[in-house]
Amino acid sequence: MFARGCELGNADACHLLVPMLIEGRGGAQLLDVAAEVAQILCEAGSGQGCSWQANVLSRQAASDQQINHENLIAARELYLQGCDLDSMEACGQAGALLATGTGGPPDPIKGYDLLERACRAEQWQACANVAVMARDGLAHDADRAAARDYFGMACDGGIANACNDLGIMWMQLSDRSGDERWRDPALLVFIASCDGGDGAGCSNAARQLREGRGVPTDFVRAYDFASRGCEANSARACLLASDMRGAGEGVEGDAQTARALRQKACDLGQSSACAMVDAPARQD
Repeated sequence: MFARGCELGNADACHLLVPMLIEGRGGAQLLDVAAEVAQILCEAGSGQGCSWQANVLSRQAASDQQINHENLIAARELYLQGCDLDSMEACGQAGALLATGTGGPPDPIKGYDLLERACRAEQWQACANVAVMARDGLAHDADRAAARDYFGMACDGGIANACNDLGIMWMQLSDRSGDERWRDPALLVFIASCDGGDGAGCSNAARQLREGRGVPTDFVRAYDFASRGCEANSARACLLASDMRGAGEGVEGDAQTARALRQKACDLGQSSACAMVDAPARQD
């Protein structure tokens, strides 16, 4: 019905149709058709249309055996055009490309500005990206306070890895200042990260609870978070779960399960685990 409405010249129907074509909802994924419709919308002054057209080009550029740089260059220009037409999604994407120098020369200062603009419009991934730039000083002098604010916005917006990054910054702030009050909020955002499916957040929550860093030691919860992190393919979480399973911390000791967890950590790229697969679980 949206396709029919779009064919009859209804712009709203076209706007509803394009994401379905891109995502393959309600039928086959038709990127070429999506790009054609998005181009018509873009030429008619729709910033969202430009953003969708760029999205398709970015997907096609990455789907080939080799990166199609011409597609990336065109996508960057379309994202910038969409941003000029007040698509905040396009601003966020353009900002990321400018910051990283993808599809053209790097321009971290302009990229930072566009990411900030998109973040203020509740584009949560843009908040996470500008937080990284603020933390690492990639456009201006490093600003940890601003980075924590942006990570917090992204975390509240459901970006799981941003929650983990924020927790790390809270822990670092406690380490630097000696003020333990930041440990509790760190644990809360590590848990939020884990709940959002980020294995690194699970691993950090597990470690904090196991070691009692600013919070009561809780081996049972620590093992639960380590197990969840391992299921989410965090190698560090698998190794931590192996240690705890072998030592019987928070869970019944089981050498066979501990070995399987070490093997998974190895398979996921944790090199230290590979040398220990057939060794007793660590007790530290």
